Amino acid sequence: MHIRFSPLLATGIRTMIPTLVVFSLYVLVVGHDVPGGGFAGGLLGSAALLLVYLAFGDRGVRRALPAEPEVIVGAGLSVAFAAGALGLLVDGAFLSSLSASTDIPVLGKVKISSVLLFDAGVYLVVVGLIATAIVRLGGAVNR
Repeated sequence: MHIRFSPLLATGIRTMIPTLVVFSLYVLVVGHDVPGGGFAGGLLGSAALLLVYLAFGDRGVRRALPAEPEVIVGAGLSVAFAAGALGLLVDGAFLSSLSASTDIPVLGKVKISSVLLFDAGVYLVVVGLIATAIVRLGGAVNR
């Protein structure tokens, strides 16, 4: 089975993908204070990859990714572990929540916490796993 190129879908995703990616990053950043976070944001980011796959196949997904999907999963696991280890080093408990805040002229007071770092790791793991599934399973369909 070969996926056929759709000019209509290829044109439509040019607006859908940036919107999905920005919204997924919003859910990632805001999610550590409200329901959401890394997992929900990662699923939204993965939806953008699915649209790329539907329009351009597995080659399009490979071109859209900054690295191999397995490297993204490994980076996500490393970031999530680092967030936990940071709490262990500073507070004596693995995954202990640490935070810092600063004033940024345009944005005002911005709070950054180790929970956001952990959520970023989860985000990368989810996007990497879905990308791996798309590339591995989608590539088999095109052959």
